[in-house]
Amino acid sequence: MSTKTLITAEEFAHMETAENESYELVDGELIPFPSAIPLHGLIRDKLVYLVRNYFDKNLIGGAVSGTDCRITSDTVRKPDLSVFLAERWQQLDLYSVPVPFAPDIAVEVLSPSEHAMDVTRKVRDYLSAGSKEVWLLDDDNVELQIRTKSGIRLLERNDALTSPLLPGFSVSVADLLAGR
Repeated sequence: MSTKTLITAEEFAHMETAENESYELVDGELIPFPSAIPLHGLIRDKLVYLVRNYFDKNLIGGAVSGTDCRITSDTVRKPDLSVFLAERWQQLDLYSVPVPFAPDIAVEVLSPSEHAMDVTRKVRDYLSAGSKEVWLLDDDNVELQIRTKSGIRLLERNDALTSPLLPGFSVSVADLLAGR
């Protein structure tokens, strides 16, 4: 019987990997993070652009993409987009990873290779660590889920993505998930 070598978030932060390798740390275990397909990147980048543009006009926070966020002492997640509001944004050290706390809004663009159990685990991790919302963008079904501790809001093609955390922010789900 083999045993797994577990590491801490501090060890993970100082770990060196090849340029083309990426990982998340889940319960002390390194989990390979596969490269995204181009459509994944297009959707993520469109949302990054829209959210950053929102924060340029509304000075209530900021957003970063693909940045390690410490969820617990032995779990580090890398949301596609991390939205930090007010106090958390001010506490963010722009020169250090992992960010020592979960984002207020964690955004994940779902990939066809992701399993439902893994996505559910990520959502639970984010919400348990203090995220107020987790947005799951699902291009295959042209829908978006907003998960909170109190439930799930399902947005479909003709709906608009809005959030009480981002007053005045709105984007069509169809436009967001169009890719090009």
